[in-house]
Amino acid sequence: MNDEYDYEIDLGRIYSVDEFQDVLREALPLPEYYGGTLDALYDVFTDQGRKWSIRFTGCVEAEAILGKYMRNFKKMCQRAVGETEMTVEFED
Repeated sequence: MNDEYDYEIDLGRIYSVDEFQDVLREALPLPEYYGGTLDALYDVFTDQGRKWSIRFTGCVEAEAILGKYMRNFKKMCQRAVGETEMTVEFED
């Protein structure tokens, strides 16, 4: 992991929304009650992740497979970044 990021998450080998959520659960300190939806993730980001710095890699592959879900995920991240001090970077 790069020292300038709190979390670096590879999305390049994800083939379903369930796998996507599993990777997030493994990589991030999500609460036990996390519901596994983008709305629930937004709540975590704007509450617990306010100062996190996250880099997502393998985004081109993830978007090719997850399509609209991945685009909605990126939009949700942008909203969370706008309301917190967190940073989120998407790398191909």
